Amino acid sequence: MYAPSAVPVSVIIPVYNCEATVERAIASALRQGPEAHEIIVVDDASTDRSPAIVETLAKRDRRVVPIRLPGNGGVGLARNVGLANATGDWVAVLDADDWFRPERLRTMLLASKGLDADLLCDNLRLFDHSLGREVGVTRFGSRRSATPITVQMLFDLDHALRRHHLGLTKPMVRAAFLKDSGLVYDSRFHVGEDFLFLAEAVLNRARAFILPSADYVYVHRIAPSTRLVSPQSRADTGFSDIRRSCSYLAGRYWNRMDRRGRRGLARKRRSISDWILYMELLGAVRERQLRKAIKIVARRPAILAIKIVTIRNRLLDLAMILRSGLRLWTSARRPQRRRSFLFWKLRGKLRDTISN
Repeated sequence: MYAPSAVPVSVIIPVYNCEATVERAIASALRQGPEAHEIIVVDDASTDRSPAIVETLAKRDRRVVPIRLPGNGGVGLARNVGLANATGDWVAVLDADDWFRPERLRTMLLASKGLDADLLCDNLRLFDHSLGREVGVTRFGSRRSATPITVQMLFDLDHALRRHHLGLTKPMVRAAFLKDSGLVYDSRFHVGEDFLFLAEAVLNRARAFILPSADYVYVHRIAPSTRLVSPQSRADTGFSDIRRSCSYLAGRYWNRMDRRGRRGLARKRRSISDWILYMELLGAVRERQLRKAIKIVARRPAILAIKIVTIRNRLLDLAMILRSGLRLWTSARRPQRRRSFLFWKLRGKLRDTISN
């Protein structure tokens, strides 16, 4: 029987050549307070200064537990090493280029008590690395209360043509559930491992919820403003890996899904296949291989609609950035407006006094 430990949450941070961001990620975990008594940092054979930075932070704060792997095995393997060494009642994952907002773990733990949850996600604060600021927040689930994550919801909110994917969320999972289910990250998949882990948790009957709060700051791999890839990103698009993960889920969990869940998974896999074909079409057009392009379109004419979807998503991204910029400008101007209003009010009273 699982015995609760004295450590509420173990935070697991996989690291590979993240010397520019790893200190920020660890600092954000340490700022969570007593809820995070253990930050397990698994270095996946980095070749930069990341290991030295982690060792220095471990000497300053005993909550930082450094683990260094002898060879590079990928983020899934690094997280599994962290899971194997975690001693907390809960486990939370954090990527080395992202960070937690203060009170994130406390908010999630308080929510877990009323929900009797095995797994909790929250929404993402989207950080544009080109602009150097947050530009938006995802809106998964209800805006006012926790929303149960169903199989159908999981697949519907994580297909290739969506702007934001539910699988990008970073869950906090009850350690007892991980032990009972035997769930770990599948290290065979180097891209989309977050989605696969979340899907397997839900398909293993985890009581999973998405919270309305947004306290995980996610650095967009591709900046919404400029479409430039983050210099800290270690992943490529990896659509073939994601398509393989869909086939894996269908083969292993088909009998655990109802009709809507199966349809949702089929739609997700089809959207990935269409996207791969669309990328082939773009490559053929760039290389001026007209015959190849015509054959691709003839095989799947529906992929032409992807261009419309990408334009729509781009416009929505730009609108999101404009709104966030306007909010920043308004908040910066507000104190000045208040001072200006007070100044004119006092000057008016002074004039009245003089005139009287």
